[in-house]
Amino acid sequence: MLSLAEARSIIEQHVQPLEPQAVPLAAARGRVLREDALAPDDLPAFDRSAMDGYAIDAKDASPKFRVVMEVQAGQVPTRRLHPGECARIFTGAPIPEGASQVIMQEDVERDGEWMTVRERDTKMWIRYRGEDARKGELLLAAGARLQAGELSLLAQLGMVRPRVGRAPRVLHFATGNEIVDPSLTPAHGQIRDSNSTLIAALLADAGVQLMAQNRCGDDLDDLVGAIRQHTAESWDCLLISGGASVGDYDFGARALRELGFTIHFPQMNIRPGKPLIFATRERQIAFVIPGNPVSHFVTFQSAIRLALERIEGALSAWKSAKIELAADLLAKPNERETLWPVHVGVQDGALRATPLAWQSSGDLRGLLGANALVPIAPGTTGAKRGALVDCVLLGPLA
Repeated sequence: MLSLAEARSIIEQHVQPLEPQAVPLAAARGRVLREDALAPDDLPAFDRSAMDGYAIDAKDASPKFRVVMEVQAGQVPTRRLHPGECARIFTGAPIPEGASQVIMQEDVERDGEWMTVRERDTKMWIRYRGEDARKGELLLAAGARLQAGELSLLAQLGMVRPRVGRAPRVLHFATGNEIVDPSLTPAHGQIRDSNSTLIAALLADAGVQLMAQNRCGDDLDDLVGAIRQHTAESWDCLLISGGASVGDYDFGARALRELGFTIHFPQMNIRPGKPLIFATRERQIAFVIPGNPVSHFVTFQSAIRLALERIEGALSAWKSAKIELAADLLAKPNERETLWPVHVGVQDGALRATPLAWQSSGDLRGLLGANALVPIAPGTTGAKRGALVDCVLLGPLA
């Protein structure tokens, strides 16, 4: 069986980014930048005042200064300053020629057209041209996901129609004769469908377009027919819940082959979520996900999310940090790598990870508050409270 690292490598090899598209800044939030953002000029583009005050020549030792002009932000100074002269200046305004220092207005006395410095130090209070960035400097690399700070930077650079990755379009089919709509009371032998809600929420968190979501019984022809109702041009990723194992009614792999997909791996050496199938058909990708909900969560975060990031051209969000356990992580040795859901949050002023209790991959209590995974190597146990463990961070911390 493939290790998780090997499976992720195969996904990276076989998933190709979609062509980028230029969109208005207002439509770019959450999207992935597909071009480098370079400084079009020095930033700031001119020497400007960092304070409200008075601009003078730092070497001018005059006992008082005549105020010869006022410079507001957005204005151009009308003349050069000469010895004994100063300019009333405001934050962001260009520094007049002949000036090299701004004295804060709190440190002067003003009497009509004259200004006297009460307190003078070596601080210049000037933001110099190019101190933030030089023309041509890389400020934001392709692959970054655009949130508020990144969008405001692009606005500053004049990149009002950035080239971004298109949001992946996903089809999701939940299979199984036993599943019913969550609004119904299950008959004996039936269960409510929780996977469709879980997948829809995970896709929404990832900024992905869920194009269609349907339930389908354990019938190969029905599933293949339902998928074929959607034209190949209308979706990028196919997710099938259930049918990933090797039972008589686990026909996920057969469905993909009938649809012309090439299967790259049929399982991973992880727990939960071993029987995950990954396949491609030209630029389209498909996963058949083991049916239990905790397996859904773990395989989505560890493998499916990577594929969706690759489609967008994003940098991988699979990042780990050493975090202290807030309670014992009671994992027994297993031949597979275990990915244990935990909640990472602030406790007593520090980040701590609380392991979530789950008895099986069908126990949804193991996902309540889950925002990180703790990888546990094959054959090893968990860890005691207070231990530092690797936590793969998946979402906002609380």
